[in-house]
Amino acid sequence: MKVISSSIIYDNPLPQLRSRQAAFPNIAELGDGTLVASYQIGEAFESVDGTSYVSFSRDGAKIWDGPYQMFDKSAEKVPITDCCKVTSLGGSRLVGIGYEYDRPNPELPIGNPQTGGLIDDRVYITRSEDGGKTWSKHEEVPNAWGHHTEASAPITVLKNGDWISPITGFPDWEGNMSSRLCGRMLHSSDQGRTWNDDTVCMEFEGDCVTCYEQRCCQLDSGAIVVIGWNENVKTGQRMTNHYTISYDNAKTFSKPMDTGIMGQASSVCAIGGEKLLALHAKRRDTDRPGIYGYIVDLSDGKWNIQEELLIWAPNTPVVKDLKAAEIFSFLKFGQPGAIRLKNGNIIMSHWLAEQGQYMTMSTLIEL
Repeated sequence: MKVISSSIIYDNPLPQLRSRQAAFPNIAELGDGTLVASYQIGEAFESVDGTSYVSFSRDGAKIWDGPYQMFDKSAEKVPITDCCKVTSLGGSRLVGIGYEYDRPNPELPIGNPQTGGLIDDRVYITRSEDGGKTWSKHEEVPNAWGHHTEASAPITVLKNGDWISPITGFPDWEGNMSSRLCGRMLHSSDQGRTWNDDTVCMEFEGDCVTCYEQRCCQLDSGAIVVIGWNENVKTGQRMTNHYTISYDNAKTFSKPMDTGIMGQASSVCAIGGEKLLALHAKRRDTDRPGIYGYIVDLSDGKWNIQEELLIWAPNTPVVKDLKAAEIFSFLKFGQPGAIRLKNGNIIMSHWLAEQGQYMTMSTLIEL
């Protein structure tokens, strides 16, 4: 692995004039090679005005233009905070999936630091037929947790044409779970017209281990790999990232298996054969915080690491936020994700905070 270059997707150009904080990016490649990055911008990390934007690069991620707001907010009767991640469907077609929060009380943050719970949300998808210039109205996606669901992974299009995206549940504002603590796989066989989440894609014994910020990819053999951020919510124990595998197009998954990597938000990107690039945001339990990349061979179903690289490191110390819920108190960078480009290189996206400014960036990686 070798880092070729990095560039900022969006950084507030006039922080002395207005607060514009960006986070949660994802990148898709259109049929003509144009890169589309989606992300959220708001005046603060959990601000009421947070909404989705896109930027475009037509020179291989050297320069990003934008931001362009994705959705018309003028008709909202109650302010809505939204975020989504985009996936290419070929040509100029894109689909975005994400979640949105009604914000009738502007004095409430999204997360309750006393309980770790969240205000209510809805999972939705949106579509674009013109390369991300315009987007359809949100289509709500039902699921087992109802309005307490994390849908932070982009849609993965399987080799058989099905769409999948792993989700998990969060406690409500008072700290109560509406369904058991596990990861479920949203699955559509008709390009998003109908969905089910019958399949549990990650679950630990005891109903006490998180499956936050799951990501998935499909290897050349058809095997589907899911990775998650795992912590014991009853004991507070931080755990290594775990993964599961499906060999039947996401109908069933293995029990969680240990990557041996002490990370938080992580992702997986298929790179050919039975290999993948795993990206891990290490914010705690390490002398060198940063985003680490691992080339992993899963030929025998085991997490065989072949190569490791510190891809990105923060320029400032990662300091605990005393006002945030404990599990989120070290969120100074995160959500690394990657796709393989048509030229064979990898492009990674993530968000970071420096000197109080949240921004999104892309990194090109050569394998």
